[in-house]
Amino acid sequence: MFQARELFKESKFRRSAAACGLFAANATSLLDRELLLRMQRSLLERAYNEDWLGGLPPIPPAKSNALAVPSRRAT
Repeated sequence: MFQARELFKESKFRRSAAACGLFAANATSLLDRELLLRMQRSLLERAYNEDWLGGLPPIPPAKSNALAVPSRRAT
């Protein structure tokens, strides 16, 4: 039960960050857009921090073009 609560906290930060990104895309003023993008970055950092505290690797962004980390194999 405790682990599920931690995952919910991280996903809550990610959902809020996604909402900030949508609001920023539709912002009418430059200052509002900058504020919303800063809020989005802050929320994503909090989500990554919660991942780190929970011992889980950070979840990559959706549709990421990042390369996967190769696994270590015993030779």
